[in-house]
Amino acid sequence: MRLISTASALILAASATMAVDEAVWKITDLDSGERENLCDRQIQTCQNNCGGPDEAPMAFCNPDTMGWGCGCKSNTPSFKSWNWPVPARDCAGSLAICKENCGSQSGDRNKCYENCSTSHQCNTEDAPISYTNTTDFDVSPAYVGPAVSYKGDDLGDLNDGNDRTNLGSSSSENPETNDAKNDISNAVDSSSDHSSATDPLLKSAGMALLTFTIATAASMF
Repeated sequence: MRLISTASALILAASATMAVDEAVWKITDLDSGERENLCDRQIQTCQNNCGGPDEAPMAFCNPDTMGWGCGCKSNTPSFKSWNWPVPARDCAGSLAICKENCGSQSGDRNKCYENCSTSHQCNTEDAPISYTNTTDFDVSPAYVGPAVSYKGDDLGDLNDGNDRTNLGSSSSENPETNDAKNDISNAVDSSSDHSSATDPLLKSAGMALLTFTIATAASMF
């Protein structure tokens, strides 16, 4: 009987531990149908904003990685980063997981829900930056970066299960340069904006973007 009681206690302890494990948001965990639909909308939005498919040489979206890009020949897309289909869905997913994780944490759940809503003001400049933008169809996104809004504010803990411990904060990152990085809005005319950027967030994706921008500009003249 003592052995059975001990075993039962261990099972209950293990179950309790599993119950408090945080859910983790990953946009690639969406089912394939939703990812393909998002990518179709992402590409169409880019083409519409550029003035048609022929005016959007850098309209792409990879439904496997959810990496996307948009660059126009001669104009700047009117959509801001936080309104593009993929980044908007990335924010919504992170918000849902944030609230889900409130249920497995100690403390005031209502306050936790409130914090989630405050840090995930999707489709606005106060939304957390989506690190899904890439420079090429075959390049995987960073997915996770500092918890910073497009406006440049530090959002604190997004509570979506992703570790951002060593990724910095808004005190030295963003504001305008991240918007430029995520928009990739004008493949020909924005090279000077990127060449002057000193934002640490641009050291990887941003520098690759600069290389692409210069190459694209050269090929178009």
